[in-house]
Amino acid sequence: MSDTARSFSPMPEKLEKFLDGYQESKVLFAACDFGIFDILRNSSVPQSAADITNMLSSNLDATTRLLDTLVALELLEKTKQEDEWLYNNTEEASKFLTTSSPDSQLAIVSLHNKVGYPQQGNLESAVIEGRVQWMRTFGKSSEDVFRDALYSNEESVLRFTRTMHNMVFSASYALAKVINLTSFSNCCDVGGGVGTLAYALCQYNPQMKITVCDLQPVVTLAHHFRPSVEDCPNQVNVSFMIADFFKPETLPKADLYVLSRILHDWSEEKIDLILSNVFHCLPSGGGLLICEKVLDEDKKGPKRVLLQSLIMLLSTGGKERTASEYKQILHKHGFIDIQVTLVEDSPLIDAILCRKK
Repeated sequence: MSDTARSFSPMPEKLEKFLDGYQESKVLFAACDFGIFDILRNSSVPQSAADITNMLSSNLDATTRLLDTLVALELLEKTKQEDEWLYNNTEEASKFLTTSSPDSQLAIVSLHNKVGYPQQGNLESAVIEGRVQWMRTFGKSSEDVFRDALYSNEESVLRFTRTMHNMVFSASYALAKVINLTSFSNCCDVGGGVGTLAYALCQYNPQMKITVCDLQPVVTLAHHFRPSVEDCPNQVNVSFMIADFFKPETLPKADLYVLSRILHDWSEEKIDLILSNVFHCLPSGGGLLICEKVLDEDKKGPKRVLLQSLIMLLSTGGKERTASEYKQILHKHGFIDIQVTLVEDSPLIDAILCRKK
């Protein structure tokens, strides 16, 4: 039978979604980069395509196409007034995609647009070479890329930090609720950022004093994220100090150390160094809590974690792991009584609790 006479099967919807997915992402990135959601949030009335075009100094036809696509993606609403179409944000767009919203996710969108999206173009090279792709993608180091994209000034640093705080907030409380740490009284959250997890842990463990350790630029911002006494009655139990997990002499003594979303960023060699440093700081019987999202043992999922592992390949040289792989690493360093708790209400972190012999 000739090709012209043969009946071809339509492409499955799943494959079509994969093929179109990057287009939808880029439409979102472009809209955020242009500040379209901010323009509409800051306007007292819905705006026409011509109004938005004038503000952007863009092409009217092209801008209209972008706006209509955002309507199709349910990020904008469109209503007709006399002979003119007017655009406004959806509730979701105003909440998550505008600068002034306390729930803004613009910094993470910017990270995906300016860093993650270009890097994905070199996934093939990363798979062949098995290494990060900063120089191939940007012609400069990761430090330079992040400085230009996210850390160019104090305001942008604070915005990005707030986004990361918002992103892990619910996951931190979900984990703190299910993990039993009542036997520990002195905790060190190593690389704990602005204290998001620490404040969650102190809510469920009032007996525990928690010291959050991180680098100076992060610790300097921590006061912006201190919850009120009403929201966190035990917040007085959380303090901050400048330290570096690669320099164990800078870490305070504690009977529990926490490494949250740290190990997946690093190579095996660096992980060995981090765990060795923590092990030597711990007293006998002391605990280590690792917070990472765990892969299924057959590595068929979760999908989000598998995709994250490819991002680690491209950007940090790290990877995501199964519970068995974490146990193997921890046993090698002398940790015992390893317990893995899958946190169903958290898409970002599970809990791995172990002790020093």
